Amino acid sequence: MYNKINPRNLLLLVGASKGLSLREINDKLDTESYDSITNLEWSLWTNFYYPLAQSDTKYERELVYNNRTLSWFANDLKMRHNKQTIS
Repeated sequence: MYNKINPRNLLLLVGASKGLSLREINDKLDTESYDSITNLEWSLWTNFYYPLAQSDTKYERELVYNNRTLSWFANDLKMRHNKQTIS
């Protein structure tokens, strides 16, 4: 059903949930031998991905297990918002 967990995404999600700074998250990424992220990428995690994952477990799973991109989330949110009702 789900792919293997993406440990980098999990680390970023947990870091965002703990309110880590960019420097703190980059230190953690470096410790785990992952590439560092930019301020813009960290803003995306703290202001978009984390609140989205908090609001819907489906999005949390898609982020951590299926490594979904920003465009996937945008399209899914758009489809949910524009759902046609059957009368």
